[in-house]
Amino acid sequence: MRRLIAPTLAVIAMLAGVLVAPAASAVEQTSVADTSTALDVEAALDAETAIGDSIQTADLSKFQAGNIISDAVFFDKSTMTEAQIQAFLEKMVPSCRSGYTCLKDWYDTSRTTSADSMCGAYSGGTRERASRIIYKVSQACGINPQVILATLQKEQGLVNHVWPSDWRYRIAMGQGCPDTAACDTRYYGFFNQVYGAAWQFKRYANPAGTSQYFTWYAPGKTWNILWNPNHDCGSSPVYVQNQATANLYYYTPYQPNAAAIRAGYGTGDGCSSYGNRNFYQYFTDWFGSTTTPVNACAQPSSPKTAVKTYVVTASSLNARSAPSLACNENISALAQDTVLQATAVVDGWLRVNTEAGARWVAREHVRYAAADESACALPPKVGSAQYAYVLVADSTGRAVPNSGCELKSTEISAGTIVQAFAVSGDRNWVKVHIGDVDGWVDRAALRRADTMETACALPGDTSAAHMVYTIRESGTSGLTSPNPECGIGRATLSGQTVVQAVSANRDRDWLLVSSGRGLLWVDRSHLTRLASTADPCEVRVSSRAAQRTYLLDVDTEALSSPTTVCDTGSVPISAGTVLRPKASTEAGDWLQVETGQGMRWVPRGSVRQVTSEELCAEPPADATSAMKTYTFLAPATARTAPYAECASGVVEVA
Repeated sequence: MRRLIAPTLAVIAMLAGVLVAPAASAVEQTSVADTSTALDVEAALDAETAIGDSIQTADLSKFQAGNIISDAVFFDKSTMTEAQIQAFLEKMVPSCRSGYTCLKDWYDTSRTTSADSMCGAYSGGTRERASRIIYKVSQACGINPQVILATLQKEQGLVNHVWPSDWRYRIAMGQGCPDTAACDTRYYGFFNQVYGAAWQFKRYANPAGTSQYFTWYAPGKTWNILWNPNHDCGSSPVYVQNQATANLYYYTPYQPNAAAIRAGYGTGDGCSSYGNRNFYQYFTDWFGSTTTPVNACAQPSSPKTAVKTYVVTASSLNARSAPSLACNENISALAQDTVLQATAVVDGWLRVNTEAGARWVAREHVRYAAADESACALPPKVGSAQYAYVLVADSTGRAVPNSGCELKSTEISAGTIVQAFAVSGDRNWVKVHIGDVDGWVDRAALRRADTMETACALPGDTSAAHMVYTIRESGTSGLTSPNPECGIGRATLSGQTVVQAVSANRDRDWLLVSSGRGLLWVDRSHLTRLASTADPCEVRVSSRAAQRTYLLDVDTEALSSPTTVCDTGSVPISAGTVLRPKASTEAGDWLQVETGQGMRWVPRGSVRQVTSEELCAEPPADATSAMKTYTFLAPATARTAPYAECASGVVEVA
């Protein structure tokens, strides 16, 4: 302790010199409030009851001089986020007296410190808010931020003070202020005080790399601890049970007597001291037990109603079952840009709907949703689903079961077979796997799949794949799902053709590859990694003569080699072009055609066999005008298109 104070009494006392944190020059602090960075936790927080001066009274009969606070509580740095600290300070002082700056609005310039045996590195900054300093120091030094808050109150009453003078911030934690002399100016400043006190709390344990200086209140032993700086008041033996309690006695080397205990927050008798009593009371009244960690997953008793929607700004946000970082039960990870409907608010936390049920998220990691985003808020807890379905019409897979949500939508073609795994509360929507994404589909666009179709449902839990492979042998099957029982859309692939993997199933024993038949799943045991030194455009495959005529369904690049990996020398061919291939790969998954730039390969998946009517419909796209006159040398057949397969409009010419 550096000062001995009751709420209305300060007593100057004698204290032997103690080791303190490395000194630094005082830093300049500023008290300019920045309302633009004030924590925005809905107006509900303003209606919360401020503890302020109307503090509840802890049951001091439970005060244990030898176990004021446990190590588990004292050194738990995960109890509050920066946002929670700020919200707590705002709750304690909703309104500051004009002309003063209260702790919730205090800013300071912190300094950068390197890591040592007591604390990790601290990255300094200009105009850091008090709540940020408290949080960053707690994380760097491994001290419960609630301990820092209780100490700030115990030493200078800063937490609930509505008209604090600047001198309170200069010596906020009483660090460097022996009762026998004036405070050391090297420790002036809010940051120096908070960091110095936290550093000191860790130094008392004599960690590795330091001297064994602090031994006179060492835990596990009995020590005679004074009632008051006046030695005539005497002392009594105290068995100090843990390091945290020892820390408090090093910092404030007195225990409360019976009069101080009876007085609550009031004044005892002439031999009373109040520092450790007040610390215990503030901590207990504000945060709960000092010796038994509070059930981190307990639900708050009276959260305020919230109605707004929010969007996740963190790359991945943990949604917890209670508003506490220490609650690690039933955590759900929410992706960036996920839209959330809030239902309640307490301190720096929002209760939101998720598909796993109600969860709590830290307010600092979300922003307000725009109007077009609000329709995409996650629904309340959804039910499970297990059936496969077939789309009976083209449909849209949506991020949430709401047709008004246009964000992150995926178009799904009629006939696609999908596996459902969730159903909305009204059972009008099902959530299905759509390749590497999931989406909600209107149930009216679906029918139940039969057994054969179920085997071909699109898989879930896929992951990206990037490697290039060759098909080991001809006759390898490419399937529409990574299931050997799938017979719908099965295609045969040619041996030695080069394929590009784009996805892998959960077990990574099947790969989705880009082939001449389109995207198909192939058992990984039928694939061989292409050597990194190999040129995919130079891989040779067996071919055979082609006989049929085809029509190109889509605009396509004709490639110099039968693989999508090779785009060297590609030639664009327009949809509707009639193709008469000269050759095909063994399995017919690639067709070799003649172009104006030489022979090229066209994927079989981009063409279909042409009909006689289509052949006769119009002349080929590459037809050119002719000017000369010719004479028939023999009887001939004239057709409406230059294809023998064209049977309509035939004219026999003598």
